[in-house]
Amino acid sequence: MKRCYTPIIIALSILSACSNAGQEQYTRTQNAPSGFEIQSADGIEPSVAGNMNALAGGSETTERVLRPISNYELQKKFPNILVLRGSLQKNRIALTFDDGPDRRFTPQVLDVLKKHNVKATFFLMGSRVEGHPDITRRIHQEGHSIGNHTYWHPKLWQESIDRMRWEVTQTDAAIQKVVGYSPKLFRAPYGGVNDQLLTEFGKMNFSVIGWSVDSMDWTQIDSATVQKNVLSNLHPGAVVLMHSGGHWTQDLSGMVQAVDALIPRLKREGAEFVTIPQMFNLPERK
Repeated sequence: MKRCYTPIIIALSILSACSNAGQEQYTRTQNAPSGFEIQSADGIEPSVAGNMNALAGGSETTERVLRPISNYELQKKFPNILVLRGSLQKNRIALTFDDGPDRRFTPQVLDVLKKHNVKATFFLMGSRVEGHPDITRRIHQEGHSIGNHTYWHPKLWQESIDRMRWEVTQTDAAIQKVVGYSPKLFRAPYGGVNDQLLTEFGKMNFSVIGWSVDSMDWTQIDSATVQKNVLSNLHPGAVVLMHSGGHWTQDLSGMVQAVDALIPRLKREGAEFVTIPQMFNLPERK
């Protein structure tokens, strides 16, 4: 019987060591939610379940409500926290891009914006900011505004408030490290918010930014269809939702081509392109 103790003791020692290592990781990542791995110390892009381009809540294509009408009701209840569109009296448009940065589409978007001398607003995921600090830095250096879009892109309305705080503060820290400030702007993944979340965002000094025009680029449509979706819903003060990154399976080429075509057309029609801080007279940083 005594001979059996040795392997058991060794196994327990290994388990103990793994437990201690896990606790060190847990502390180092500010109580990261279980099941989520963060690898930022060595500059490797973080991953979810081994996939560096995954979205925790799933692809926009399958998970997002197409028209979150309830947000208009929430905006009436939280007018100082949630905004969806600008003044109807000014022919201004704010282009916004979610889910970046990535190496496939974010640089293409930046190239098009630079070509047309247009500034936009990028809502960035903290995990991807840590994975692509150079692209994040480029967004900032080229004069675009940056907002917080959580760390792993979960469905916040299904998560605890503690999980939400972790997602947001971890992303704040990642952006602060790269560009030198924590953003005032926040956009919820899938546009999903509720009363409790908006109350907490207010306490955290965020302005929550929705949208009034959905390009539907996340459905992987072609350029002509993206343009049709934008133009058929466009209005003065429009906040246009697009994506500069997404689930690793998504092809956003149609969006890039559409932006390149839309900007000169709308400029000819007298539209002015502005950032979210310019549209709503908001500070860019806290």
